[in-house]
Amino acid sequence: MKTNLTKQVLPVVVFALATVGAFTTHAMNERSETAAPIRGYIKLNPEATSCEEHDMCSTTNNGTICRVGLLPTGAQLFGKNSANQCKVPVYKP
Repeated sequence: MKTNLTKQVLPVVVFALATVGAFTTHAMNERSETAAPIRGYIKLNPEATSCEEHDMCSTTNNGTICRVGLLPTGAQLFGKNSANQCKVPVYKP
């Protein structure tokens, strides 16, 4: 009787632990993506080849564009792309 109960309960326990582990890992990955700050730059020319460093921003779209001084009236900031141009929109952290 004892081994029969173990054979029935053990797979359920293993499945429950695997499910909890999967959800925990997924939540940790989402938090790590949102927590990564990125430097915001002001475009100094229309081609965005010359940029000036400013405040820290985020790549996570929360609906609020990152601006100088994190103020609504500040100039819009951008992140750099692979061609080293400041054209990537960044958002308020």
